[in-house]
Amino acid sequence: MHVWLLLFVDDLVLTSESEVGLQQQLNTLQQFCVEREKNKVMVFNCVDPCQEFVFEGDIIERVQTFKYLGILFETTQNLDMVVEHLAATSRHSLFALNHRYAKLRIMDVKLRCDLFNTLVHSTTSYVCEVWVDSKKRQVIEVVYQEFFKSLLGVQKITNTSIVLVEFGKFPFEHFAWGQALLYYNRVSTVTKDRILRKAWEAQLAMFVAGKKYWAGFLKKWLLRN
Repeated sequence: MHVWLLLFVDDLVLTSESEVGLQQQLNTLQQFCVEREKNKVMVFNCVDPCQEFVFEGDIIERVQTFKYLGILFETTQNLDMVVEHLAATSRHSLFALNHRYAKLRIMDVKLRCDLFNTLVHSTTSYVCEVWVDSKKRQVIEVVYQEFFKSLLGVQKITNTSIVLVEFGKFPFEHFAWGQALLYYNRVSTVTKDRILRKAWEAQLAMFVAGKKYWAGFLKKWLLRN
């Protein structure tokens, strides 16, 4: 199975397993109206030298990272950068939220938690079912710890478990694994003709072949736990 393109609103992603294949796709795309300034090329796990790709006579810029639908992809296919980017974005959101608390004199703890869940949690948990196995996931946990500790007015060195108990909360990792299990259940129960199921089965096959992919990692985690 191979997905040749991804479409979302006015965005288009072309994918190919070879340099020749991608250039052929670009040549075909020239027949349509496309903004050349926004075109980028990303080559995963490439061993240089890599050929240059041309669109309407211009060389397309080759990048090492690219954000698509809120996810920051990098050429090594490592999701650690995704987690770090989400953590940085969450910290900015939390800083703005704390400023709003002070400006509007919001002191109600429940209201503060509700606003945090709506404005910050939605960022920190974005596609967490996919990056939950990242070695960098602890940076997301730190954002949660900082929020609840600041809400209690205690120091950062205060025992995190005690703080979470005060709010009846579990570590963020528990939530992330729960989302991963829900996603696993969804993928494993969809009909075999769906592209989501085919992608899942393709990842499992690559895992059996010795390659490290999300589906294989999740299955190993389920068997271990």
